[in-house]
Amino acid sequence: MQKQFDMFMLEAPDVLAVHWGWPIALGLVIALLGIVAIWKAGAATILYVRLLGLLTLVSAAAVLGFSVTLAGFWTEYFVHVLWAMLIGLVGLIMLLRPAAGAEAITLMAAVYFLISGVLTIWFAHAGHVDNLWIYVAEGLINLGLGALLLAGWPLTGLWAIGTFIGVDMLFKGCAIIALGLSLRAISA
Repeated sequence: MQKQFDMFMLEAPDVLAVHWGWPIALGLVIALLGIVAIWKAGAATILYVRLLGLLTLVSAAAVLGFSVTLAGFWTEYFVHVLWAMLIGLVGLIMLLRPAAGAEAITLMAAVYFLISGVLTIWFAHAGHVDNLWIYVAEGLINLGLGALLLAGWPLTGLWAIGTFIGVDMLFKGCAIIALGLSLRAISA
């Protein structure tokens, strides 16, 4: 069975192969933005938390709009209005106090990594999976990340989110560059 990417590359339309430079340019831009986000992790963290706060406020407005148009019982309306107010409050906190929001998000991420690491190792041992070492390594990496974030908290909240986003953008940019180079090989 072929992987989806291999099937895409085998069946890629010629029109895509002709424009192989655009994915490479896009990948370079995204990778460079990732490097900048790693370099300026504090600013990237604040920017991300403010953007997340803005999106949360939009979500609160949508929930409030839904509650107004909701035809039903008073309790349904009341619960949706309370939910919209809670979402709006969280959005305002992240928008107006992004450092506090970043610290809270980092604490949740640390707890997530710790729980994920323990469960990954436990499930791998309990499920008797093949290549057990890969799952154990993944679990240990998650435990290490969680411990690192928790040990330095709240200071890790000021750089961790920006660093993680930067690393993610760097790898995504490299993947898009690889796609462009594969399209270039097809066009030749």
